Amino acid sequence: MAVDRLSERAQKSLYRPENQAFLATLRAVRTRAGLTQKDLGDLLGRSQNYVTAAERGAVRLDGLQIRDWCKACGTDLVAWAREVEKTLRTGKAPP
Repeated sequence: MAVDRLSERAQKSLYRPENQAFLATLRAVRTRAGLTQKDLGDLLGRSQNYVTAAERGAVRLDGLQIRDWCKACGTDLVAWAREVEKTLRTGKAPP
């Protein structure tokens, strides 16, 4: 049994259902800040395509990149993480 649980946890995050909460929260933070993908890309020194790819999950962000994203949107990493956790608990997409 321990092997079965380990294999479930070892699944790539891209394919885990939790990933949708992660991505939805990235989008929600940006849209609540009143930023378009192009606006956010400009603030990050990246392209609109980069923001689109990140929000779709095609580009994986590390912790510092998520922090930069949050700061550009007027929030912080802790608030973002709390929102991800709330989304996972409730199963409701962030507003």
